[in-house]
Amino acid sequence: MKVLYIHAKKFFYKPREKVKLEAIEEADVSIREFENTLVSFVTIEAGDFSRREEIYSKFIDDLISLCKKLGVKNIVIYPYAHLSENLEKPQLALRFLRLLDNRLRERLGSENVNFHRAPFGWYKEFMIHCLGHPLAELSRHF
Repeated sequence: MKVLYIHAKKFFYKPREKVKLEAIEEADVSIREFENTLVSFVTIEAGDFSRREEIYSKFIDDLISLCKKLGVKNIVIYPYAHLSENLEKPQLALRFLRLLDNRLRERLGSENVNFHRAPFGWYKEFMIHCLGHPLAELSRHF
């Protein structure tokens, strides 16, 4: 899994159009807005589903650590296929994300951190206001 973290002063997205895939989530097509948010653009790569337990553990630990350093209480997980050319099959990527949701709810509840995941299988309009400090833009590979 590849991740691009952006510490955003403000972030919004709006689902616009379904991607022509067999694995698509239903989505609320209204604008979703967030402030002082860690936006995590995630790309699920081929083979990640079979390594999901290892990836979840490392990613969530990293996410919580970064939130503490930044003093952030809001996270957006944003499926973003554009970080790799070696993507997981769409059905497995969606299952991966749904299982990740459960893990995040379990762990983040005790951390007093809120999270939201943007829908998988949609072209989305978005705007991001990156804060521009040393930890505002980071990339990871799990």
